[in-house]
Amino acid sequence: MSIAVQFPDGSVREVPGQLWQVDDPANGQPSFEQIPLNCDSRWHFYRKGRIWRARLRHGHLTALRQPEEAWWEAIAILCDDRGRDEPGQWESAA
Repeated sequence: MSIAVQFPDGSVREVPGQLWQVDDPANGQPSFEQIPLNCDSRWHFYRKGRIWRARLRHGHLTALRQPEEAWWEAIAILCDDRGRDEPGQWESAA
């Protein structure tokens, strides 16, 4: 599903949307509305009245770095170097 969103330059574009539950009544069917997904890294979507609008996101992105040591290397049995230091338990006996 897509929903029309007005961008700062005045253009209206279709962006991915989803159904969002508005209320949860005790009796009867709940009400839903269609809202845009905030999945675009450049734009944030908000509603002004009945019109959905877009605005540029503020801030910056930080690239994630690989940790110095992989989490599994702290567990002795999962360490990649274990087989090199100890006699090969997985190798067949000659």
